[in-house]
Amino acid sequence: MTRITHIIAGLTVTAAYIGSSANHSYLNIAPLLLTGMVGGVLPDIDLILGDSRKKNTIWKHRGIAHTLLFLAVCVFGIIYFTGRYIHYDVGLKPEITVFTLAFLSHLFLDSFNMIGVPFLYPIAKKGFCLHLFRVGTIQEYGLVTLPMLAVLILLVLSFVPRQDIYALTHNQYFIRKFL
Repeated sequence: MTRITHIIAGLTVTAAYIGSSANHSYLNIAPLLLTGMVGGVLPDIDLILGDSRKKNTIWKHRGIAHTLLFLAVCVFGIIYFTGRYIHYDVGLKPEITVFTLAFLSHLFLDSFNMIGVPFLYPIAKKGFCLHLFRVGTIQEYGLVTLPMLAVLILLVLSFVPRQDIYALTHNQYFIRKFL
């Protein structure tokens, strides 16, 4: 999948999480949206760290960064880092949940195309794939990206108060209220 598809997927998962919370007014929505976007694209860090010309490196595309093991390392790393350096309470449950769901959405969406995802590496090195379509094709955008964008818009409209939607459409009110 393309980066925009993974970003929209991360945001959609985040919006679904926020909307499903019985009392979502206590959630700090901006950090959750950022966490969802990061979790949605983080497995593609192997494109930055890896050398695409070498097939046998640990950072090859759809390698270690596209596994449940890497997800576990990231989650424990977040918990350790925030506890040690930021002295943030372990009340990170919403952020950890959103990050995990967005990361899993990335793995799930990447399993639709021809290459596959090695979910259980190093136990099983073979990737799982559904062979539905290639990355960046009209099928990806028509069957995945646009429907997810529609769901994202509907989810956001369902939990954002009407006065805030009005504020976004009328700049002066928006500036006075939020800035």
